[in-house]
Amino acid sequence: MRVWTTSLPPFIGVMLGTVASLVGQLLQGRASERAEARRNERERVEARRNEHLTHIVAFLCALQEAERGAVDRYHHNETDAEWQMRARRALDRVWVTQKTIHLVCASKVNNAAREAAFAVQDVIRKGPGDPGEPQDERVWQAISPSRRAYLDVAAEYLSEEEGHGAPAATTSPELRPDEAGL
Repeated sequence: MRVWTTSLPPFIGVMLGTVASLVGQLLQGRASERAEARRNERERVEARRNEHLTHIVAFLCALQEAERGAVDRYHHNETDAEWQMRARRALDRVWVTQKTIHLVCASKVNNAAREAAFAVQDVIRKGPGDPGEPQDERVWQAISPSRRAYLDVAAEYLSEEEGHGAPAATTSPELRPDEAGL
């Protein structure tokens, strides 16, 4: 009986130490797995945001190129075959990049991109509407509201992707919700 009482406490201590060590390793492994999963998710979200940003900027560049073509047409009176080819290429690029926005971004960004694309297309095809001078400013006035709306929506969208969830600071006053009407 004395053998049991002298060897049992050390044996119980060894067993408890082993169990505690195994539980500690299991908990550490789970914590490591969770940390790795969070890191992978952050990397995935950042990669997605960068992809969206790339397409948003590509559309903006295409839009700028088309705006330049409209100014060339109506301010500098270019109508030759070379200008027509540049205008067609610029509009094609606007619509292709708008379609990529449709594929990879939220519908609100796509809708704003479509409005901007239609605005620049209308100005290239029909002119700024007012025959007065200077035409370059008339072209920009015709395109500016939809371009600004696109920029504001895209900025808000990218801000939401970062996890802020708050509207972007660049939102123009006319597009901000009217708090008095709430």
